[in-house]
Amino acid sequence: MFKNLFIFPLILICAEMAVFLSTDMYLPALPDMMHDLDVSTSLVQLTLSAWFLGGMSMQLFIGPICDRVGRRPVFITGMLIFVLSTFVCAIAPNISILIAARFFQGCTICFIIVPGYASIHELYDQKNSVRLLATMSSITVLAPALGPFLGGLLATLTNWRWIFLSLFVWGLLITGWVLARMPETLAADKRTPLNLPFVLGQYKSIVTNWQFMHYLLPYWLMFCGFMSWLVCGPFLVTNEFHYKPLYFGIFQLLVFGFYMVANRLVRFLVDKMRLNQLIELGLFILLAGSLFSMATSLIYPSHLFGLIGGIMLFAFGFGLSSASLQRLAIESSDAPMGSRMAVLSTGLGISGLLATGLVSLTYHGKLSSLASILFATAVGASILYRSGKRYHLSSIDNEEPLVNEG
Repeated sequence: MFKNLFIFPLILICAEMAVFLSTDMYLPALPDMMHDLDVSTSLVQLTLSAWFLGGMSMQLFIGPICDRVGRRPVFITGMLIFVLSTFVCAIAPNISILIAARFFQGCTICFIIVPGYASIHELYDQKNSVRLLATMSSITVLAPALGPFLGGLLATLTNWRWIFLSLFVWGLLITGWVLARMPETLAADKRTPLNLPFVLGQYKSIVTNWQFMHYLLPYWLMFCGFMSWLVCGPFLVTNEFHYKPLYFGIFQLLVFGFYMVANRLVRFLVDKMRLNQLIELGLFILLAGSLFSMATSLIYPSHLFGLIGGIMLFAFGFGLSSASLQRLAIESSDAPMGSRMAVLSTGLGISGLLATGLVSLTYHGKLSSLASILFATAVGASILYRSGKRYHLSSIDNEEPLVNEG
């Protein structure tokens, strides 16, 4: 099994990229899909909603299943669903079939994220897992940064169906790689029963574990703030400030670039700083960025660049702290790993929905509407994290490795 220690993270990255690109790549082709299938804008946008609904629908079910049957069978099932649903998307004769296929395509997130990251935490000790999580985040973030460009290029050279056909081929290759090289990290004697009372008991133990939530609540809030930029940014840049879409792409690259640089720095800082120090540094920079965004949006409401600078700092702080928060949360509970990852993943989905809701409620075409969300989430994350110190969390930097002995 351990000869595949360095191969599996690459497999997981490629699988994640394929799933995320299945949305990011086809966004530029939405108008072509609308005309080709002869449907309204609202109907074609349902293909996006169906994907997100699928992505949130099964985490809490997948966690206990992969704790029972193992990580590998669930991951393989997810890749097979991705391949089949992507092929159906490519050949869909009408919008109804396309929407249904997009739902199942989104479901594959659950089958990949939960067992995939459970395997990472079981294969690697604390510092190596933090390094790896940071590296993986800096790579998978390329999907929203480059996906629209790649999709637009394919749609220009061919048509929208080739976007899904290219992802179908990619999915087939990854599935073969998974079958050949993915290790099983859950030993048979560590598998848990699949019955409702046991599963509900485990989830209750997780969500009532203050240590676990102490790390994840700030992480989810920071993710919510980060997502609010993705939801609100295009409207601010193109509709309110009348920049061409290319400029939003440039701003996007700057924001994600800072996030990637921070994640790369984590690889080196993890040997020089305790994980709680990394988190506190990240929170400080994130809070400073949100404060800068708020101040510039109020003082210079007609200038966008101050807000963008603050968002770049916000992204940098988030990148510095996110991997450490994830790992320390995972280490703070002894519930089955799949269930822990299911809760973490579900919280991210809820955070994304919260970001969408906050933007819908507060957006009024002003810079301050986005800046206020960034500031509120940054302050909330800082308060939640620091409030945990009063409980004297003795395992805040537990160096014991979580390596599967099976």
